[in-house]
Amino acid sequence: VTLAFALDFPALTGRVVDQANIIPAATRAQIEAKLAALEDKSGIQLVVATVSSLQGSDIETFSVDLARAWKLGEAKKNNGLLLLVAPNERKVRIEVGYGLEGTMTDALSKVIIQNAIIPKFRSGDYAGGIASGVDAIIDALTVDSAEWQKKAKVRVEQQPDLIDQILPFIIFLLFV
Repeated sequence: VTLAFALDFPALTGRVVDQANIIPAATRAQIEAKLAALEDKSGIQLVVATVSSLQGSDIETFSVDLARAWKLGEAKKNNGLLLLVAPNERKVRIEVGYGLEGTMTDALSKVIIQNAIIPKFRSGDYAGGIASGVDAIIDALTVDSAEWQKKAKVRVEQQPDLIDQILPFIIFLLFV
């Protein structure tokens, strides 16, 4: 908990807090409109934050502490989400309030990050990756979540475990 006091968080100035200055005004306005519509329709508060630095913290700790400091979502429902991007450390995370963990699982968050966000980040399009991520999160929260759960399950099942990756190499070494 002492770490939370050591971290210097940006102020919660709106639905998009772009401390890293990577989102152009037009894209920011589009994202803010979508976030406002989500909150009006469902009560779910999704905030996008970019930070210039994680200040030596890991992204998990930083995002949890930032979401708590900002008190995202409705207190009784704990239905806040934070899409945190730290471009200088090349880190991105979706922090989910307990009230939404049944819908927005870790596996689903990983699928969204891998498929919607990272490809655009790799080509240098941070704003596009953030916008795609926001669209995917909103879809997952408002469209049939069973469809998203299937995508997440397929992606997770397709990940080969370590032994499957190493076994051919071991067999090759034994053969040689």
